[in-house]
Amino acid sequence: MYRHKKNPFNKQKKNYARDYNEEYSTEFMPTTRYTEGNISESTIFTLWIGYTGLFLSLFSLFMLPVLLGIIGTAIGIYTVSKGQRALGYTTIGFGLFSILISVFYNLMFIVSAII
Repeated sequence: MYRHKKNPFNKQKKNYARDYNEEYSTEFMPTTRYTEGNISESTIFTLWIGYTGLFLSLFSLFMLPVLLGIIGTAIGIYTVSKGQRALGYTTIGFGLFSILISVFYNLMFIVSAII
């Protein structure tokens, strides 16, 4: 039977850790900044007011759209003025959307009843 010769350059070494002194991991660096949690009570109050306005704006899609939409939009404007921009603009958007949809829907209903 034929036996091939082993390549002398392809010898496997048993102790890889002794042969290579390389580091295979990356350096750890946190991706976020951690704070001590010094959130003021006015910020918490603004968040509560903002989420209440968001709830009213979303609830206005199903019940009392003009009244709750106006209240939600007003609360959204207050929330934006206190610094919570994303929450405030979302509240304003849902409130105005609810008002516009209800007005156009009622307008189309009245026009179709006349014709």
